[in-house]
Amino acid sequence: MSEEKSIVVGCDDTEILSSVLNGMKGHGLSHTVVSASRPSDLIDIVNSMSPDLVILSFRSNQHILNDFDTFVKKNDIPVICLAGRYESESLSWNSNRSVFCYPLEHICKKEYLSSRINSIFLLKSKPGEATGPHSFAEAAIQAAGTKDLSRYVLELDQKIEMLMKVKDRVADLYPRVDDPVRTELISIVNSIKLSANDTKLWDDFQMYFEKTNPNFLLLLAKKHPGLTPKDLKYCCYLKMNMANDDIRTLLGINQESVRTHKYRLKKKLVLAKDQDLQSYLRFFG
Repeated sequence: MSEEKSIVVGCDDTEILSSVLNGMKGHGLSHTVVSASRPSDLIDIVNSMSPDLVILSFRSNQHILNDFDTFVKKNDIPVICLAGRYESESLSWNSNRSVFCYPLEHICKKEYLSSRINSIFLLKSKPGEATGPHSFAEAAIQAAGTKDLSRYVLELDQKIEMLMKVKDRVADLYPRVDDPVRTELISIVNSIKLSANDTKLWDDFQMYFEKTNPNFLLLLAKKHPGLTPKDLKYCCYLKMNMANDDIRTLLGINQESVRTHKYRLKKKLVLAKDQDLQSYLRFFG
């Protein structure tokens, strides 16, 4: 499975958490993991992220399952519950929730946990089913239409920049705190990383830009195969009538670099000196 999944692990034992994380490796799984050691933090993370899977391994998993029934809004998030033999036999949960209970003693076996995670994801990925928006980007485009696409891109870029600054500030605190606090800080940093990665600015933008400008990128790259990914981004922004200042911010370059990039791009597109680049792209395709 090439698509990256998000997994939240709730565990109040450091050694068990380490075993769980190691056990998740295998079967070509591509996933981003966020961990929480306190039940309240776990509930908050699950509600804010809506992950693809939750893994539980607490001293009392029944209490956590009860909290899920009370506080977790979505019932369609599958839960793996790693428990001792006797607890496994007595656990109960809401009939509307998908819970898979496995013996904690087996997680050290090679690919034991990863194979079960893989099976759950295969069950979830039934082809042909109608689904709602998969990301904030899709929801935004569906709700606001193409006229707000450029504003969405700018706001999302600013959000990512702020998140990464917060992540770096939290990471700077690692050497100054004890182990329990460090574990919580790592969980916070992982949450921020997941949030930043989940947006996937260019991937989302490209996907929904193509919905409103069908085959623009395909035809442009076919006619001008020498264009780089940065060139293609620049062309998209110009087609959306973005201002130079906005483009400079998104590409992370200065004003002089914008002019240089524009000049080189015109040469790659084989445009005459007096031909307007933005007009050419606006009517291309």
